[in-house]
Amino acid sequence: PSPSAAAAAPELALAALASAILGGPIRSQLSKDRRQLLTFLRNAHTAHAHAIANPPPTAAPVNIGGMSLNSTLALLSRRESSAASHYRSAALKAKGSDALLWGSLSVAAGSFAAAIGSSNPPATRPVANRDPVEVLSEAVAIQELVRQLHAIVYGYQVAIGRLKVLSKQRSKAEHELLAHRIFRDQLIAWLKKHSAEVPAAEPAYVPSVVPRNAATAAKLIMRMQTALQPFCGLWLAASATQADRQQALTAMNNAVKTGRSWGAPLAAWPGWSS
Repeated sequence: PSPSAAAAAPELALAALASAILGGPIRSQLSKDRRQLLTFLRNAHTAHAHAIANPPPTAAPVNIGGMSLNSTLALLSRRESSAASHYRSAALKAKGSDALLWGSLSVAAGSFAAAIGSSNPPATRPVANRDPVEVLSEAVAIQELVRQLHAIVYGYQVAIGRLKVLSKQRSKAEHELLAHRIFRDQLIAWLKKHSAEVPAAEPAYVPSVVPRNAATAAKLIMRMQTALQPFCGLWLAASATQADRQQALTAMNNAVKTGRSWGAPLAAWPGWSS
């Protein structure tokens, strides 16, 4: 997608604010984890700007002189939240790969805002290039998503068996398993309504992590949620109506939030394969 260069300005402004915090007088107050987070945010927003318009416009320098560390972080978090809302609206109005671009930026900014406000900054993934995305028909995209959800339901059942009975983790995983089953059934109903073939579940799946205890069970769930996100992105790009785009974007956002709750690192491009 190549919208006007002006559309890249919010990303450059966020990158400039993160850079100003990193290079300003309050840098000495930043913990190692916060420096790592802010460096990631600067790099992620710079990459976003180049994806929107290449070359992007020149960003004006940011002056945060006299502001405290908490004030600057709160300012950055508010601007991330504002960007998330703006990009969500853009995603719902767009189609194809444009919808995926804006949807990815929306989910990313929302997760960035939450991370900035956390007392325990999360780990981050390297800011990498995105793989090209083939825009599928909506039926095919949903079929692929259903196949992935079959595997996730199986994986959750395996993981839950390794979580302690009556633990908060087990209760959380059971609730998420139910939500995935309901989501899968809704998509199956969509396929039937549109006279499309419904993929059958396999008898068994090979999990990416073999859960042996609570820690490895949590790692399996985290990996499954991360793997789910590109399939939600495919659906978002394929969606023919705004209502379907809204459901796809919500599904992608939920997968990111759930993954983060199980320890997934921040990623610059939610919904894209990398």
